[in-house]
Amino acid sequence: MKTVTAIALVMFSSASFAIEIVAHRGYSAKAPENTVAAFVAGWKAGTDACELDLHLTSDDKVIVCHDKDTKRTTGVLKVIAQTPFDELRTLDVGSWKGDSWKGEKLPTLDEAIGSMPEGGQRFFLEIKCGKQVVPALARDLERWRSRAKQLAFISFDYEALTAAKKAMPWMECYLLSGVKDKNKQSRSVEQVITMATSAGLDGLDLGLDWPWSKAMVKQIHAAGLKVYGYTANKPPDIERLADASVDGITTDDPVLAKSLITGR
Repeated sequence: MKTVTAIALVMFSSASFAIEIVAHRGYSAKAPENTVAAFVAGWKAGTDACELDLHLTSDDKVIVCHDKDTKRTTGVLKVIAQTPFDELRTLDVGSWKGDSWKGEKLPTLDEAIGSMPEGGQRFFLEIKCGKQVVPALARDLERWRSRAKQLAFISFDYEALTAAKKAMPWMECYLLSGVKDKNKQSRSVEQVITMATSAGLDGLDLGLDWPWSKAMVKQIHAAGLKVYGYTANKPPDIERLADASVDGITTDDPVLAKSLITGR
């Protein structure tokens, strides 16, 4: 595995920002997404949190990958749900980003969390594959229960997220949503608030397509929920979310996001 010391990293103190900055799939603007290298790069750059994506292999193991198959990041087509863990681990998920990342592997959840410093930084764990992964997640996360404040689930899959909250009530859970659901039906702020509160979730993680404003954020906060915005990579989008007083912003480039916020 290549180290991240070759990356020119700007260091920040994460404790000095009211808005939590979440590195999308790790510091994916610099290192190959969803790899330990990307997570370590994020921690070293001072990001408040990293986000990662979780799938279940054919032999009931949790592995970190965004897509349901490996074609985009490895050049080899393997459907994760139909492939055993050991076979997936033979794939190189770093070379597509550059020769310096050759040999990076799909991480286990343990390896990813193990990269996280103890303290205030944390991981947002996105469930990508449905509620069938929840028993395996409960099994794998039990050893990390003492660091519960550094972990949270996010998911577009309401059924999977509510099952995770029920199985692991010690985990914070945030509902991901665009302004339209998977059936292209429009959602209102009131609807997603009701979905979250009725399931005992802790907050919302909403896309840039929502009509962001301080009033919208206040409405969500008034329901007892936190609210995050994703995925903001352009300065106007980062500033729009910051102006709305969100609790956190997910971005591919946490260094850029923090520099914009501190420069305001």
